[in-house]
Amino acid sequence: MNWQELVRSDRYAEAVPKLRQFLANSPDHIGAQQSMAKALRATGQYREALSFYERVAAHRRQDKVANKMAPGSAPWDIDIACLHWLCGDRAKAMEMMHGLAAGILDGSIQYASDAAGGMTQGLLLYYMSVSENKPEEMSFALSYLRHLRDQLKRIMIQNWPCAAASYYLGDIPFAKVMEEVNERVVTMPPIDPAMLELGRRIRLCDALFHDGVKSRAQGDEARCLLRMRECAALENPIVEQEWYLARYEIEKAGSQRSTS
Repeated sequence: MNWQELVRSDRYAEAVPKLRQFLANSPDHIGAQQSMAKALRATGQYREALSFYERVAAHRRQDKVANKMAPGSAPWDIDIACLHWLCGDRAKAMEMMHGLAAGILDGSIQYASDAAGGMTQGLLLYYMSVSENKPEEMSFALSYLRHLRDQLKRIMIQNWPCAAASYYLGDIPFAKVMEEVNERVVTMPPIDPAMLELGRRIRLCDALFHDGVKSRAQGDEARCLLRMRECAALENPIVEQEWYLARYEIEKAGSQRSTS
């Protein structure tokens, strides 16, 4: 199998050496760079994954056609911010995530990272600020989520991950979040059942992770780590930052135990 087939099959460990070989001969192939970024992150090679995500982000910023078609978009910046966190540069990660939320508020970022208008960066900023015990950032993240929630209510849109934001804001209990996780999406024509299950797994990943974060904010670190373990135990949904962050939390907790 070539690297394209391996990536499509989620066989990332096998794809990495083939991508290295391909990129040695075609270093500017943007599709291969994107696939390498994803494959390296999936296999836990965060520092090198960060370098590839930064390369594809720089390419996107220089793409005049893409900038004309989708002005004010930052398609890789959430990935980059989370990889800085995974690599231990928490201050840089929080700075970037704050900027992504502020960009939605001031209109400099016009294309959101999710179907809820950019809830994702607010949720992840709240996780980071809780984990670093930064009350001002926690307050900013919640205010940002509240602003988006109120905007979406006015136009009758409640797309995922609105439920996670509403849970943080105290609007709904966790049981309601889980109802939305398990809600069957009715579409015409019907979606492949495997895709429906992937969507449910993504929502479950988010729900477990953010319940853990809320537990941490309330001082219950044991429940937080329990939720992180449940999240990391899911089959990797690949695209969800929360899965990688949960895996990082479990590895960090294990490392702290081994050195104490």
